[in-house]
Amino acid sequence: MSTQANGVYCRYCGSTPAVDLDFRAHRGMVFIMQFRKLPGPYCRDCGLASFRKMTGDSLVQGWWGPISAIIANPVTLLINLVNRARLQQLGPPIPGAPSLPMNPGRPLWQRPAIVGLFLPFIVLGLIVYSGAHSSGSSSNRNSYSYLNPPSTSYTVPSIPMIPSIPSLPTTQPAHDAKSAKVGDCVWDKNGDIAKDDHPKVEVVECGDQRAQATVLAKPTGPTGDTECDNKYPATDVIITHKTSFNGGPEIEDFALCLQLK
Repeated sequence: MSTQANGVYCRYCGSTPAVDLDFRAHRGMVFIMQFRKLPGPYCRDCGLASFRKMTGDSLVQGWWGPISAIIANPVTLLINLVNRARLQQLGPPIPGAPSLPMNPGRPLWQRPAIVGLFLPFIVLGLIVYSGAHSSGSSSNRNSYSYLNPPSTSYTVPSIPMIPSIPSLPTTQPAHDAKSAKVGDCVWDKNGDIAKDDHPKVEVVECGDQRAQATVLAKPTGPTGDTECDNKYPATDVIITHKTSFNGGPEIEDFALCLQLK
């Protein structure tokens, strides 16, 4: 540590020893940025005061922009830290003219601006948290405009010291309108299939006394109901099936052209 006059004098107070270096600050403004500089030479006290002021400003103002946060502000902070290490090699200033050395003030870690050091980590944590939750929030919803079958569930009792039993399927057996094929017979569990606006359609054997209609055709796409009218003149009843994705509008994916028995 140099405690003797070294022929270099502080730009701000005239004290010696001093070292010729600059302290910088950066301000990010989303799409533009600003660079500031306080040039030396500095004595130890004036340099320390300038370091704390400029670095504190950068910790608060320097992160607000993609280039500022990733490149410009970290480089500015690093330059200031390197120059502060050089400044620490100086001994106490020997007062000269035109004024006394600056008061360095409180250490940087005791100032409110030190909170800015954690801003990049807070923002990064929020991005990771948001991404993890949004990836699990998307869902597809498959709905029938006319069918609301009761859910079926099975409960497997737990047995001590025995390997776990695979859970039984909880999906609806393949005998609803979606599984119907040309030539199948169907019935409406709600009542009259020809009058019910929201029938619960189920495929049954054609010899079953419950059978109410026969499937003449099963055209797919949003024009399925129109095809029933145009291509199958024997159609008595048309039932459509619609699907909605991610909460969007329902879109017809097929229709059943039915002839009453």
